[in-house]
Amino acid sequence: MTQSHVMQHSLNANIRYLPVHEQDENWSLTVKTAGFQAISPNSIYPTQGHPLDYTFSYQSGRVLDEFQMIYITKGGGTFESASCKDISIGEGTVFFLFPGEWHRFKPEQLTGWDSYWVGFNGKFAENLVANGYLSVNKPVVKVGYNEEIVSLYQCILEAGNEERSGYQQYISGIVIHLLGYIYFRAKDNHYEDKSIVQKINKARVLIREQINSNISPVAIATALFMTYSWFRRLFKQYTGLAPAKYIAQLRLQRAKELLSTSAKSIKEIAVEMNYESVDYFSTQFRRQTKMTPTQYRKGCLGKSASEL
Repeated sequence: MTQSHVMQHSLNANIRYLPVHEQDENWSLTVKTAGFQAISPNSIYPTQGHPLDYTFSYQSGRVLDEFQMIYITKGGGTFESASCKDISIGEGTVFFLFPGEWHRFKPEQLTGWDSYWVGFNGKFAENLVANGYLSVNKPVVKVGYNEEIVSLYQCILEAGNEERSGYQQYISGIVIHLLGYIYFRAKDNHYEDKSIVQKINKARVLIREQINSNISPVAIATALFMTYSWFRRLFKQYTGLAPAKYIAQLRLQRAKELLSTSAKSIKEIAVEMNYESVDYFSTQFRRQTKMTPTQYRKGCLGKSASEL
């Protein structure tokens, strides 16, 4: 278990180093530090008073044993790591620090900066790295100034200041929310051409409106005055699914709804959802859900496996 350490708490700084109990470590994510700091122009940086594990000089840099997510809300500066050299950091930028990865950063002398940060560890964060959501090669994310992000950091600080029973689990949930929200904002901001976003959204509306028909991705592309190859590439980039797979998943979801809420037969549902045959519907359903349509329906009705 680590000990709680508090630095200056004022309008210009609120920095917490948080205790982590053995029980907390069984959670998928634990928070080790959180803070806000306003660095005025022409100020000495880094500031003093941090625990030894967090102290660093810009000349030599630093290596931490945790992840950190740092959000710049005012001013600007530079960031460098073992994997990335001299990246300019501005207002509305998030940058990540990784365990075992050398790094250094500082605000510009002329501007200073205001920053929020949270440090964390756990299997959840490790899985994000393993699956490519976080990468030492792409540690900087531009999300713009966002009040929702600021509010989430402030919630972490407020709970960290109070250290009430169960607060570690509470603020770890906020960190997971933050990670998801920042990922969402970065993906959304990537599409600066809003006409493309409008076309993708229109495609999703058309698919949902015609999910019971023999709708095809090619027909959707034609309706949007796009070539199929271009439409497919943009649709998959934006949604994470190829159009055909998106249609298949929506069709399966609608079939599930009919199985659980209607008295229609399996054959009637297969016909309504425009599957080629009952056998094909059952095969696709089982492939995706690991159960037959009949088993799924009886499960929704609360019947046990012995009653199937």
